Amino acid sequence: MSMYTGLSGIKAANTDLATTSHNIANASTTGFKNSRTEFGDLVDSNASLSAGMGVKTQAINQLFQQGGVITTGNALDLAITGNGFFKVQGTAEGAPALYTRAGSFHIDAEGRIVNNLGQQLQGTEGPLQFEADSLPLSNITVNDDGTITATGSDGATVSPEGGAIGLVDFPNPQGLKKISDTQWAETVDSGAPTDIAAPPGNIGTIMSGALEASNVDLTEQLVNMIIAQRNFQANAKTITTNNTLTETVINIR
Repeated sequence: MSMYTGLSGIKAANTDLATTSHNIANASTTGFKNSRTEFGDLVDSNASLSAGMGVKTQAINQLFQQGGVITTGNALDLAITGNGFFKVQGTAEGAPALYTRAGSFHIDAEGRIVNNLGQQLQGTEGPLQFEADSLPLSNITVNDDGTITATGSDGATVSPEGGAIGLVDFPNPQGLKKISDTQWAETVDSGAPTDIAAPPGNIGTIMSGALEASNVDLTEQLVNMIIAQRNFQANAKTITTNNTLTETVINIR
């Protein structure tokens, strides 16, 4: 049994190493939130007479602490400070609504404000989109209240349909379903999102010309990697020791 206990420890340490490595790999990913592996012990049905059966991975949770803010100078690069998420949605019919803090947006050929995946940013009144005949735009400005103005191709000041840029929040963000490293979907555990609220609101604030950096602390992750590696080695040693003891018992004459 002790050999299987050690094996469970190796599996857990390997999961911890993989999670930490993934965090380090995404230290420069805009809007990335680092993850933490949560462990629990395996308990025998007769726990009072058992030393335990090892360890299991219970969950890999993302931590939504604020990341740093990087200035870019691009008006449609949007950083969230405080709580909240941007709501984005694919342009195909039936595409699900997703939520992100990666605020790198641009205007596509049809005037839609989209991210690098082509998902459209949702405003307080619907999808944000400029009239196609106003393209190309210049002097794009995101105002403090979330409204957007720009100079159209004819020199007139224009704004997109869909209202202002805003944020949503959830009763329990930890309950969101991870879709990718920087996007999440609503679940029963997260609760329903609030209505999209333009700043200033009760959620967070939006900074134009900046992006929220990854919240990965490289020093912390490197320490975690050392600890996970030592746990791996220690559990491997318990298996080696158990094997030695088993061979000794077998060889008793």
